Amino acid sequence: MRSTSTKVSGLFIGSLFILFFAGCGSGGGSAVSDPLVVVTPPPVVETPPTTIVSFELPDEISPATAVAEMKVGINLGNTLDAPNEGDWALPVQASFLAAFKDAGFKHVRIPVTWQEHVGQSAPYEIDADFLARVEEIVDWALAQDLYVILNAHHEGWLKNNYSSVSNQNRFDSIWTSVAAHFKNKPAKLMYEMLNEPNGMTMDNVNELNKRVLEIIRGENPNRLVVFSGNGFTPVDSLLSAEIPDVSDKFLIGNFHSYDPWEFAGQCQKSWGADADKVALRDIYIRASDWAVVNQIPVIVNEFGTAKYDFTQPENICELSQRLDYLSEHVSLMSEFGIAGSFWDDGGSFSSYDRTNNSWGPEKDVLVAEND
Repeated sequence: MRSTSTKVSGLFIGSLFILFFAGCGSGGGSAVSDPLVVVTPPPVVETPPTTIVSFELPDEISPATAVAEMKVGINLGNTLDAPNEGDWALPVQASFLAAFKDAGFKHVRIPVTWQEHVGQSAPYEIDADFLARVEEIVDWALAQDLYVILNAHHEGWLKNNYSSVSNQNRFDSIWTSVAAHFKNKPAKLMYEMLNEPNGMTMDNVNELNKRVLEIIRGENPNRLVVFSGNGFTPVDSLLSAEIPDVSDKFLIGNFHSYDPWEFAGQCQKSWGADADKVALRDIYIRASDWAVVNQIPVIVNEFGTAKYDFTQPENICELSQRLDYLSEHVSLMSEFGIAGSFWDDGGSFSSYDRTNNSWGPEKDVLVAEND
């Protein structure tokens, strides 16, 4: 500890030091300069990059095994693919998935249109309540031990303006969120990247398929992924599409078949002649040949026939012809080892009556080969 005399001496010297510099500052009548203020910048805190930790499914399923076990399934149509659930058909209940299982279907396709439930600007977040609702329905299906196809369905905002970089970023963000959210689900859940890219060129679709597949693989290197070509995805578009990654061992090819639409969709012509069956068979032969050459199994995740043309309800498809048509599809699927998802929309294309929990005659035809 210093003495008192030392303190006084120090104060005196300090005062002289201050007076000296004050005098220097005012000499010659000049203005007093502002003292130099040194500002120390705050420390720079770097935000660590987002790290994606992929989850390899311990219960992985090969595409060949999956397609063989999926056989004929059913679409939960006009439901989550509507702008809002309930707009086009009754909202989903857990009992619907139990009914699908009890009826003998082996898988369910859950079409989802994300458009109304995703932000319009970055980071394009999915509404948490909607995502939780999708997960709830997926879980109901998985609890029934059904294979599940989850997709991006209508998304006209993307298909009609694919050149928009912000639209591409928004779509990529949807799959980034979905792939991360569902990454730990069982391997029986598979993803279909985009339904019926009508309005997009084949180059557009090839580019999208590669990009979205890479996003999904960042989360799950071995989850099953379904891809198709462009347009309304007839078999020709599958045959013309590029395989998104030829080294990927968990891909399934897809096409849709309501051939001929004049019968199956518009009820404007009859069906059942030998030539009709030959034409339908040719579609399956070509799909099967593609599968063999590329060693990628195939599904038809939409097929069916309307009871009536919903745009012209007076046009009615004759029941016996409808059943023959569905039976021919199912027989060809069994013969060529191709799985199929019946389009059930709760209306003209339906077999399941959601209100009364009952089935039309189509059901027995559809599940005839599922035992």
